[in-house]
Amino acid sequence: MKFRFKALERQRHPDQLDSPLLLASPQGWVAVFTVLITTVMIGLWAFLGSLPRSISVDGMVSYSGGVESVEAAVAGSVTGLAVAPGQVVRSGDVLATVRDRFGNDTQVTSLADGRVIAIPSGLGSYVAAGDVVASVERIDNAEQPLSATLLVSGDLVPFVHVDQQVNMSVPGVNPRAFGRLKGVVTAVSDYPATAPIEGSQESPVYAVDVQLLPDAATVSGYAWTSASGPPAELRSRTPVHAELSLGGVRPVSYLLGL
Repeated sequence: MKFRFKALERQRHPDQLDSPLLLASPQGWVAVFTVLITTVMIGLWAFLGSLPRSISVDGMVSYSGGVESVEAAVAGSVTGLAVAPGQVVRSGDVLATVRDRFGNDTQVTSLADGRVIAIPSGLGSYVAAGDVVASVERIDNAEQPLSATLLVSGDLVPFVHVDQQVNMSVPGVNPRAFGRLKGVVTAVSDYPATAPIEGSQESPVYAVDVQLLPDAATVSGYAWTSASGPPAELRSRTPVHAELSLGGVRPVSYLLGL
């Protein structure tokens, strides 16, 4: 009977207690430590790291004086319109003429210096006493700066605070080429700008006032995230789309659904 050499060797040294036991190759240990270190680093980042979080809201650029709604003093037909939307007017200027049922003409005059932004009652239309004939955006002086008003959902208002930086994109302005309009929050409304709808799940919105940062080196006169900004003026009643930073959030919060 013939036996293999290795089998005979095992019979001579059955225990081999003094032989080293190889659990893993050096390359295997490197892989194990690499996975372990990576897992620990990911865990530390998840609990100690921070991810930026922001929201997008809409708003409008306007003068801070607000809008004056000019109403008809009497009921009648609009027989004359002396202005058009976009026209600059002074306080006391005639905006329209209303003729009552007795044939008497009553002039509707502007209540403030500013710019006509809307004329809801057209020529020949009938208006009741108290109906809005024209809307005039108040401009107290030629040097009055523009500002922006943003509408923020009520559940996000706690994350908005005074002195918070805001970047706003403007329609028709390529943000990659000319950047975004820069501003800073100056006030957050204490009360909703819109009344909540009964039965609606939507949160009421609040008005957030934003001061536009001036920059005499740009054509618009306001600061942009680019060096020069767009080669165009910034006009009142221009809509904007703003990004508001809500601060950082722990990555683990996304995993836990917080």
